[in-house]
Amino acid sequence: MDDARIQPVDDESESQNWKRDDIVARILRRWRELTGDKHTRDGDRRTLVACSGGADSIALAFALSRISGSSVIAHIRHDIRSEEETDADRELVRFRAEQWGVEFVSRDIRVKSLPGNLEANARSGRYSVLQDLAEEHDCPYIATGHHADDQLETLLMHLMRGSGLRGMTGMRAKTQLERSTLVRPMLDIPRDEIVQMLRRAAITWRDDPTNQDHAYFRNRIRHDVVPMMRSVCPSIAARASDWTNDLMSIRAMMDEMIDKAIGDASSTPDGMIWDRRVFRSFPEPVLGMLPNRVCRLLCANQGQDLISRETINAWIRGVKSFSTEPTQHRIGPMVCFIDAHRVRIAPVSDVEQDGTEAQYES
Repeated sequence: MDDARIQPVDDESESQNWKRDDIVARILRRWRELTGDKHTRDGDRRTLVACSGGADSIALAFALSRISGSSVIAHIRHDIRSEEETDADRELVRFRAEQWGVEFVSRDIRVKSLPGNLEANARSGRYSVLQDLAEEHDCPYIATGHHADDQLETLLMHLMRGSGLRGMTGMRAKTQLERSTLVRPMLDIPRDEIVQMLRRAAITWRDDPTNQDHAYFRNRIRHDVVPMMRSVCPSIAARASDWTNDLMSIRAMMDEMIDKAIGDASSTPDGMIWDRRVFRSFPEPVLGMLPNRVCRLLCANQGQDLISRETINAWIRGVKSFSTEPTQHRIGPMVCFIDAHRVRIAPVSDVEQDGTEAQYES
């Protein structure tokens, strides 16, 4: 490995010095905020750091390695790229973990032959294995290296796909997974500042060549759209981060309304049922977010990517309408039935088993 020129930064004095670096300090401060704040000892924040070998995750692993015993570095290798490339990624991450005195773990996953969307399968498999590793190594938290530029790209992708408010709030800094808690301590930090920190520390990383492939929607946003925006507003990533933080506060209030609506529903073998008058008083953005939550409950999130802006708008119009004529609306993997007094949402499979012939409104 061509890293002999890099000086280790794992002795105690160097570790203390790097804790005072602005970017490292910001990462550590945000990590502590997301993992219990001042009420939790660092030893109880033990975190599995998902590290691909790229600049972002290497920076995150480096920052958390400054707190002795606080992290485990995990590398997930999948079969999308060549074995030679993925071997080099893993060995670099292993080298860094050893250099910084942090425990290293690695797992392989096979996704290339699976049916469906390759990126979605890789993401699902990766998070499943990360949760396995977090449990095995007593890590209540999993951390990823998503940063402000990733957040900007996500917002632009969601905007172009017609996402509602839920999509336009972007990635959450803290998300509860099935078996662990996911944290993203670098969401407020632009990538160029992360790279500058790595260069100050003389830490190299590996670039994934698939990040240059314009066949991927995100890469077209990253290489074609974002540079144009940055030429007009150099701080666009930080601006986007501030915007999402504001929207998160609004979304939290809306989530409370949705929680109440879910609690007020009658759950039956025929789906979830509400009094239509209740929904007529709901703000349209709240109604627009409700089907995604119902999909999580009725369909275990399967088919959620099929819920489009057009179907959401049709369902809102149906609920808000003063017509008493019964209507049916397809919402991704679900069907919504609206009559004069009730709103019922059921999985499509249940409707088909009932032999109901659906005539969907648009």
